[in-house]
Amino acid sequence: METSEKKLVFIVDDDPLYSKVMSEFFTKEIPHLEVKLFSTGEACLHEMYLNPVAVILDYYLDSEFEYAWNGIQILKKILLAYPSSNIIIISAQENMETALNCVKQGALEYVIKNEKALWAIKKTLLDVIDDTVEY
Repeated sequence: METSEKKLVFIVDDDPLYSKVMSEFFTKEIPHLEVKLFSTGEACLHEMYLNPVAVILDYYLDSEFEYAWNGIQILKKILLAYPSSNIIIISAQENMETALNCVKQGALEYVIKNEKALWAIKKTLLDVIDDTVEY
């Protein structure tokens, strides 16, 4: 990346520890990255006007608030208002049907939460950031 301009990424996950781990990893690994954390998709929706280059969105978001919208519902809401958004769905679910459904609904990628997840997301983020840099 040839620019010093900060690139904003949203992380939406109801697990505060996992969110913090992701945030620290990405800000360490990717220069000029700014991360904003959300524990609910609804909170993320209110901040989408900030135009993040990507949204990392957990599939399940109801551990903190029982009636919180899930990742698919938030994905649809984001894409309705901001159709060019780059959304990466993360989940502990290894179900292929779930992954395909997320991509069909407009997710850029579906990443399973495992030991390789952060590296896979990093690669996708670098691709997205590179696409947004004006040379």
